[in-house]
Amino acid sequence: MQKYINFVNEFENKLQDLKEGYSNIIFLCIGTSKIIGDSIGPFIGKRLKEVENEIVQVYGTTDNMVNFVNAKEIIESIYSSYEKPYLITVDSTLSNSRASGDIVLEKGYIKLGKALNKTICFYSNVNIKCIVGKNYNQITKNLEELNNVKLPDIVNMSSIVTYGIKKVLQKVDVFV
Repeated sequence: MQKYINFVNEFENKLQDLKEGYSNIIFLCIGTSKIIGDSIGPFIGKRLKEVENEIVQVYGTTDNMVNFVNAKEIIESIYSSYEKPYLITVDSTLSNSRASGDIVLEKGYIKLGKALNKTICFYSNVNIKCIVGKNYNQITKNLEELNNVKLPDIVNMSSIVTYGIKKVLQKVDVFV
């Protein structure tokens, strides 16, 4: 329960700049259901589809994934389709400085594909990073780490993030 409360408070705080004339709130939920440790984004995206409307849009679900292969094209499409989008990125990540199960919120640039020594870097107003394991800085060990994540851990983190996002969007009255 405390992780949920912390997430809600921190997410609400990160959205302070939302009233600065953004046209839409775009959730970019990154990952693939083919690798359990990389499936948080699509799980959350599928559940966030319930709040989608003319202002809030969701990209990346278990049915239509956003991953390293198509992310650049989708990001370009978002910026050409919306006048001034407020981009919120949701992704799983490996970390040596944070514990597995931690949910980290940051502002600014995000890099996709670091676990596989590939990167796409782009600006995101808010980055929600779900820590799923340790980063070994080796592709094979990182893939093994991502494949060894337990489904209940994914479900727990995705529930915290999904319900937290829904609560904050209602609280800040963002057209939901």
